[in-house]
Amino acid sequence: MNNSTICLLDISGFIYRAYYAAPNITYNEIKVGALFGFCSEMLKILSIFKDSVFIAAMDYSKHTFRHDIYPEYKNNRKHMPEDLLQQLQLINDCCEQFGFNIRKYNNYEADDIIASFVKYYNNTHKLIVISSDKDLLQLLNFNNTKVYNPVKHKYIDNTAVIEMFGVSKDKILDILSLMGDTADNIPGAFGIGPKTASKLINEYGSLDNVIKYCNNSKIKQSIANIVLSKKLIELEYNLDIDYNIIYKKPKNLEDYFKYFGFNSLIKRLNKL
Repeated sequence: MNNSTICLLDISGFIYRAYYAAPNITYNEIKVGALFGFCSEMLKILSIFKDSVFIAAMDYSKHTFRHDIYPEYKNNRKHMPEDLLQQLQLINDCCEQFGFNIRKYNNYEADDIIASFVKYYNNTHKLIVISSDKDLLQLLNFNNTKVYNPVKHKYIDNTAVIEMFGVSKDKILDILSLMGDTADNIPGAFGIGPKTASKLINEYGSLDNVIKYCNNSKIKQSIANIVLSKKLIELEYNLDIDYNIIYKKPKNLEDYFKYFGFNSLIKRLNKL
């Protein structure tokens, strides 16, 4: 592979956004609205990041090594709707159709796959992580890596990180560990919100220093939870996976869209 830009797609985020915005479209009595929305989003991505090599990182299953650390991890999330489950294989096939290099591995999340690819290729390629997941902002600490938020339609740089969290990009893991994450059932420090968390990180310089030197009673009571939260939020960078990727052009998207009756998407193909 040459020195093409590598785009790393966090597929799960796209799937859920497509599902909840999905029109009521069926094909052979199966709902395909999420597939339609996903295809629409992928057309946008192809038009923005032309001639890039794409990696589609997917979650393999609900259980990961983080559940071995903390069984309650993400256990507050609802089960995937049945009509979305029925479309997952279609979306997987769709990624093949778009020419993406698909990666999913048992026991690991898409975030870890993306992080490992970033570390592996950072010294040789420009990398763009395409995700709205705040955990992946940890990857901004790699020099050749950018993060593009497909919801906000913009790159998230250090200035944006400071606006969002009140700390610089090198402190993302620290502040997320202190705050926790209710969406993923990660505890963080008891009663510490974003403003207090950023104030403490900036005052003491690091999460380790907050733990060592801060006399705040809420911090003292939460040290075990803070340490646990950091283990859960920190990305895994050294997966033993297949790093060989190739540039692939999309297959015949016009026929693919015709097959499902996605006629409105066909009109957009000439813009690619």
